[in-house]
Amino acid sequence: MNNLLLRHVKLTHPQVTSMLQYQCRLNASTTTTTTAGSKSVIQQSPIVLDNTKPPPPLDADRMRMHPRIGNREIVGYGLKGKPEYFDLVMFPCPSIRWEADTSEIAELRKKEKGDWKQLSTEDKKRLYRASFRQTFEEFTAPSGIWKWTMGWTLIALAGLILAYDGWRRVAYPFETPDSFGEEKLKKQLQYHIAARQGPMTGLSAKWDYETGTWKK
Repeated sequence: MNNLLLRHVKLTHPQVTSMLQYQCRLNASTTTTTTAGSKSVIQQSPIVLDNTKPPPPLDADRMRMHPRIGNREIVGYGLKGKPEYFDLVMFPCPSIRWEADTSEIAELRKKEKGDWKQLSTEDKKRLYRASFRQTFEEFTAPSGIWKWTMGWTLIALAGLILAYDGWRRVAYPFETPDSFGEEKLKKQLQYHIAARQGPMTGLSAKWDYETGTWKK
């Protein structure tokens, strides 16, 4: 059972594995019993480890397992137990800091442990930006992506309409109806006047029926 537990922890949390190995070495060395008249050593712990070798530094192990985060400090478990950074409203505490540790940030962190009255506003802002990429107001502000989406949707729709109209003109070249001809339009106009359509304010109101001309 201990072997299975240690194997699971080693795969998920390498830093905790080093601490467990070191503790097992201490337990193995303190729980030994020596038989009378002999120098044989019986270890009660099922894990036999060399207790003379110190455990590896956690920082070195962290850099070996997660080189992609660089020199950024791991400050918590995170969203999935991995050293990743997220700006999320539902999880405001990422597992690592946004910026890598520098000499300037190290000095500010020393001052941070003391009285905050000694910190200026710029120092507080610098400390915040070192740990977080954006504020709540910044990463929750509307991005306006709907405008971009609506614009490109209308452009695509206009392009499809033009393409369809061009294809229709090529595939179905209809001839112009006779009613669009000049002679037909003149006959239509004469019919509207003879039928007295719009006698008050329309077409017939502008025609002089006595002289047969347009009113001046």
